[in-house]
Amino acid sequence: MGVNTERTMAAITDKTITINGMKHTVTAVNGMDRVEINNELHYIGDQILKLKMQQAALIEARNMIDQHNKDRDLDDLFLEMFSL
Repeated sequence: MGVNTERTMAAITDKTITINGMKHTVTAVNGMDRVEINNELHYIGDQILKLKMQQAALIEARNMIDQHNKDRDLDDLFLEMFSL
């Protein structure tokens, strides 16, 4: 998607679009009309959701490693204390 992420002054302009074969003038900000902005927000929302799901999976994997190491350390301590 084509979003300008620079922090510059927003340029509010008129933009001509075609809806059902008819030309209409709509307001645009930095070249994007309301529909384009909403589409971009939807796309970004989807990307954020995917990243949050990846983050959750990685946190779960890290926690599994931590728990595995704790369990192994407890097993080693048990063997040290009660081995003959």
